[in-house]
Amino acid sequence: MADEILGLLKIISDDVVPQADTLRELDALIGDGDLGITVTRGMASVVTGLPELEGKPVSDQLARSGMAFNRAAASTFGVLFATALMRGGMAVKGNDAAGVDDIVPIGRAAMQGLMDRGKASLGDKTLLDALDPAINAFEEAHSAGKTLVECTDAAVAACEAATKATIEMKSKVSRASWVGERSIGVQDPGATAVMFMLQAVQKWVHENA
Repeated sequence: MADEILGLLKIISDDVVPQADTLRELDALIGDGDLGITVTRGMASVVTGLPELEGKPVSDQLARSGMAFNRAAASTFGVLFATALMRGGMAVKGNDAAGVDDIVPIGRAAMQGLMDRGKASLGDKTLLDALDPAINAFEEAHSAGKTLVECTDAAVAACEAATKATIEMKSKVSRASWVGERSIGVQDPGATAVMFMLQAVQKWVHENA
């Protein structure tokens, strides 16, 4: 799984950065409008550092990529993205043979890091509401003996449905909570960013299966 992480980060950058305007527009409706810029700058820094991470343990690749993102795009999302990658990396620290069986533990650790750092819970209309269903769907499919492609497809489908469901939710934390009822009717930008990232991962998995 080691250098496969680098391929995943590269395709996330390639596929998500072109959608920066969509993220910016959503964020402008209920946030400060900088999410598109944050993702663009952060992923550019991550990609720049990928060659230096070749052959490194997965834990180091994730942690150092997260820190690179936050250094280049210091923001709420930058801190959360870095925290998710670093906590996820800690879940496989010392495991040089990290593989498919470690995807759910990495995801769970990332989720806990996001909740600890962002002080948000499920139902608060945040990226958690898109990520948690994806992890659950992947775990269920993996436990049923499905292939990596099938597990990934299940995760993305769950994420897409959950992201759409944030439209009817009211934001309860961070700057988005300031707009109160006006946040209802807007798809959460953080959840949307997670969806775009997982769709990119899905593309990579299908191309490399």
